[in-house]
Amino acid sequence: MNPPRIAARLLLLVIAGFLVSCIDSREEFWLEANGSGRAEITCSLPAAAARLHGGNVGIDHMVATFLRETPAITRSSHAVRTEGERTTVTLKLAFDSAMDLAEIASSPAIARLPGAATHLAGEVTTKLSGRTLHLKRSVSPGKALPGAAFLPASQLDGFRLVTIMHLPAAVKESNATRVENGGRTLVWETPMALAVISPVVNRFQIDIPIPWTLISCITIPLTLACGVVILRLRKPTSKPDPGQVTP
Repeated sequence: MNPPRIAARLLLLVIAGFLVSCIDSREEFWLEANGSGRAEITCSLPAAAARLHGGNVGIDHMVATFLRETPAITRSSHAVRTEGERTTVTLKLAFDSAMDLAEIASSPAIARLPGAATHLAGEVTTKLSGRTLHLKRSVSPGKALPGAAFLPASQLDGFRLVTIMHLPAAVKESNATRVENGGRTLVWETPMALAVISPVVNRFQIDIPIPWTLISCITIPLTLACGVVILRLRKPTSKPDPGQVTP
């Protein structure tokens, strides 16, 4: 075999082994009937990897800039801490529109993060058919971690991608690992050994409940309009003038 090619492959394995150890993430989303919601995201990575991006200060600056330059995120807080050889990044954010949040993966803000961030954030597609929302998210750790697919499965044991969705109503269909809370909580748990081979796809369909605020906006004007019509119908007709001769 070509020695340079062998060396390149070994280098990819070393890099992949180093980076894979950083992928220990947990995402949890709470979605409301009106499309707003909040999320908590925690990612643990080796402190050595964090130092490549300026350590705690550099990571904190990158995250703060991303949050500030993403209009879809209305409120947020974050923390970066290092304990021993592990650095943990925690995000808490709120948003007014899940549809707008779905555009983050293709936003200029995330493009300024390290290249792997785009593949780990994933591609989100949404479609609304009547009242049914179809949502699909595809994450590609294999593209973010070059050569990870060649690592032995034992080296990837214990690492998972976990995504949890709390929805305002029971789903009609999903590919979640498990469904809880009467169909309103979806949990996806994917072993890293599988995630690096092919994209991880999270999808579900849900009938969107009509929010009470929208109902109020529609029913109050209709009620008033109906009231005016009824009053007009009930208004007594004027009596004819006694001196008026009826033809």
